[in-house]
Amino acid sequence: MASWPSFTIFSSVFQNVGVDVLLLLVALYFSDWFFSTHYPPNLPRIRENGKKRFSLRTRLAYYTDCANLYREAYDTYSKQGKTCLVPGLGFRNEVIVSSTSLRWITSQPDHVLSAPEGFRDIDQLEYHTGPKTLVTDAWQGMIVRRDMNRILERLVFVLNDELKYAFDTRFGTDAEDWTEINLYKTMKCIVAQGSSRFTVGLPLCRNEAYLTSTSKFADNFVLWAGIMGFLPRLLRPIFSPLAMLFNMSTVRNIKREFKPIYEQRMRLLQRSADENGTDEPQDHLQLMLRYAQTDRQAELNFHDITLRLCMANFGSYHQTSVAITNIVFNILASDPEYNTIAVLRDEIATAVQTEHAWTKSTIAKMTRTDSILRETLRLNSFGNRGVLRKVMVADLRTEDGVLLPKGAMVSMLAHPAQSDAAVYDHPLQFDPFRFSRMRESAADASPDRDADAAPGLTFVSTGARFLPFGHGRHACPGRFLVDFELKMIVAYLVMHYDFAFVDADGGKRPETVWMAEAMFPPTAGKIKFRRRKA
Repeated sequence: MASWPSFTIFSSVFQNVGVDVLLLLVALYFSDWFFSTHYPPNLPRIRENGKKRFSLRTRLAYYTDCANLYREAYDTYSKQGKTCLVPGLGFRNEVIVSSTSLRWITSQPDHVLSAPEGFRDIDQLEYHTGPKTLVTDAWQGMIVRRDMNRILERLVFVLNDELKYAFDTRFGTDAEDWTEINLYKTMKCIVAQGSSRFTVGLPLCRNEAYLTSTSKFADNFVLWAGIMGFLPRLLRPIFSPLAMLFNMSTVRNIKREFKPIYEQRMRLLQRSADENGTDEPQDHLQLMLRYAQTDRQAELNFHDITLRLCMANFGSYHQTSVAITNIVFNILASDPEYNTIAVLRDEIATAVQTEHAWTKSTIAKMTRTDSILRETLRLNSFGNRGVLRKVMVADLRTEDGVLLPKGAMVSMLAHPAQSDAAVYDHPLQFDPFRFSRMRESAADASPDRDADAAPGLTFVSTGARFLPFGHGRHACPGRFLVDFELKMIVAYLVMHYDFAFVDADGGKRPETVWMAEAMFPPTAGKIKFRRRKA
């Protein structure tokens, strides 16, 4: 045991070190502020009444009360057609344009307002994952947009097969006893498996080591993007080797499971080229390999294709898992008032019986299910800003005359616009059939239009009042696949299982949690379920 004099010496040393570290961090953050983008004096800062910089109180509000901070910015500026500045991670500042500026912001070419550079700035991936081109030249997503319609019908068939296998494996078939599960963790597994059936196909989509590692990569990507975004710029290169070591360990695990499939596909790719054959897998991986073979030959190697695959998985796993967790909790929470589960069962049974199988037409008939999906993302979307762009020129003015400096990040507030009391009745209440009623009303007003085809009110349609997928030419290309996957997950769950809140939650929905500007689902929330009897 150390003597008291020794303890006093060590205590004094640690105190001095602590003070030095604190002073260093303060100096780094102020240097970050000094070298950051500077904004014109006519650009108002939220809560600062004409001041030229944010107070510590306002910056802390970004972390502790971002929902109200964004609401105030929306009501005070965005709704009034004005641009403003809000605080972001670390010493970041974010330009928020008016809610009427959607056409203006999405019509700017990428050399003026760049979506890829905006995503790069948010993701910070060159410090923790790989080259910036994974985002700035995201061709793994582009080919989904280009080829989706050609393969969508077949995709529905194989996705239905995989979801049945995933549910029967992870939920089980016990029709007698109730079983409790962590909903978010279980849905992450089901989403990863279903998405992987489209991405890499059988048998890799059922490889637990592969699914675990790819899910871990997606979680780590979000974690390190947040850490690097928070750190002062001078510290990012210092912490980058640690982040790279952390993420590349996961990538190595993915490579170990992926390598046999990659080698098999490369042999098939060469044979198909030699024989001009067409008998090859119709999945995302094959589309990627084909594209790399003709348009990105420098990336047609094991390491680069693995990183592209990881990014494709991140796009299909993360927010889909968040969405389906909130969807299931919202279905349960609304059931006592709206009889939600019975309505869904009736709609799904009718749609499937009419079409005799899962098809694009079946999905289109599920208007009430579609309404639940859209209403969930209206209230519980992971991101609460939309159409992120980075200013690439020095002379760009907003519609209200604010000169934007080069390097500024521009976006629109999503959650406040999606819960505006001037637009929606009871805007913060989950109403499962809000949008299906709107579609039915539109169909009644126009007899030549059915409710299935009502524009602007579907889950995949985008606009100033619905920005989870962005808008315009940079809107999420995979949202149509997400639409199919979520509806088929909901359908299999409600048709084959009874489910309820666990007793420990008192029959109430676990709350979503704001962490800075991100809204996380209740990751510890549980449900209980049992198989429905035939």
